[in-house]
Amino acid sequence: MKNSIPLVCCFVAAFTSLTAQTIQFKNYAIDNTGYGALFPADPGKADVSMNNSELEEYTMEVSSNGKRYGLQVVLLGTNFINSDKETLESLLVSYMQLLKLSYDVTSGIGYIREQKHPYNADANGILDFWEDERGAQWAVKGWVDNTALAVLYVHTRSAADMNVPYEFLDGFAFKKVPKDKAVLRFTGKKNLK
Repeated sequence: MKNSIPLVCCFVAAFTSLTAQTIQFKNYAIDNTGYGALFPADPGKADVSMNNSELEEYTMEVSSNGKRYGLQVVLLGTNFINSDKETLESLLVSYMQLLKLSYDVTSGIGYIREQKHPYNADANGILDFWEDERGAQWAVKGWVDNTALAVLYVHTRSAADMNVPYEFLDGFAFKKVPKDKAVLRFTGKKNLK
């Protein structure tokens, strides 16, 4: 038993070291939109602007452990309420293409489609990995449903620094719509109750 104590201490030290390096993500609200996202640190208040289609766009970013964690959300309003999944996916691809241009991305592995959101079965997801003109690496995941489009990214200076944090990339929280409001929104009919 005496000889097993150093072995137990080694396991405890190794476990403590591993858990100390694990990033803890916390949910942060995106202003008063009803949407949220997981971040490793407080990203602060979102920058809000109107895009070319006159839709509200929210941008948040925070640095942690040598990586930049970012999020861009476009509120779709009622413009895409009756759109099918193919139309929504095309919208997401177009938006991701614009981001590639604005971040000087020179290559990517290609869109990995049909990503499943952990809490929103109606959301379409696309995953991709990019490299920009400075050789920096990007892990990027986009989500879209009939109400919002979100793109989350992790940016590092080199491939050696990239540990893909799927918890962050999957951590966009869509706004919850009450069942009675969903009937009004999608059918345009008044609730008969």
